[in-house]
Amino acid sequence: MAKLIYPVLLILMSSLCACQPEYMTESELQTYLTDEDNNLSKTKEYRGYKATVTYRPTDLLILQENTSLEITDKQYQQLKEKYNKYYYFILSLSKDNKEALYSSQDYGQFSDLVQTLSFRMGQYTNLTTSEQDTVEVADYVFSRTYGMGNASTLMFVFDKEDITDDAWVQFNLQEFGLGLGRQIFRFKVDNLNDIPKLNFQIVKSQKSN
Repeated sequence: MAKLIYPVLLILMSSLCACQPEYMTESELQTYLTDEDNNLSKTKEYRGYKATVTYRPTDLLILQENTSLEITDKQYQQLKEKYNKYYYFILSLSKDNKEALYSSQDYGQFSDLVQTLSFRMGQYTNLTTSEQDTVEVADYVFSRTYGMGNASTLMFVFDKEDITDDAWVQFNLQEFGLGLGRQIFRFKVDNLNDIPKLNFQIVKSQKSN
């Protein structure tokens, strides 16, 4: 019997060691999100362009909004309730490690792309689910950095109410004038929901120092 129990104990101990922590610092969480092994960031390359879609958890949005070092439990719960109704995805578009928007040498095309990225990307982006439902963009934001960044970046917002018993969601990006073609990025819903929390006490301590 002992010969059978010993290997089982080793397996259980290995499983426990491999479990992700419940809390992380901001830098640890950022690293966790971009680690491809965690399946929260997907990249596609096409004709010199690179498109990366990365999930953005609620806690990072709370941190971004709350500039005070004295966030209380009540404030945290209020902000969590505000943001937790949606899924958020960051789309980064680059070429040669520069903003994809500035890859065009044609001013007319550049102007059209600025208008599309600023106001019309909801027409070219949606989610589809494992239950064959389509979830339209609830809102999105295009961050202008005027050529100073490594990528053109947008954040897309999708209502969670439209994603209930689904095994996965697929972020769909249609061709919108950049020449990237149609690209899809699939994420398991369990991976989106099972993410370590941000340790706000450590974040506050780091900022105060």
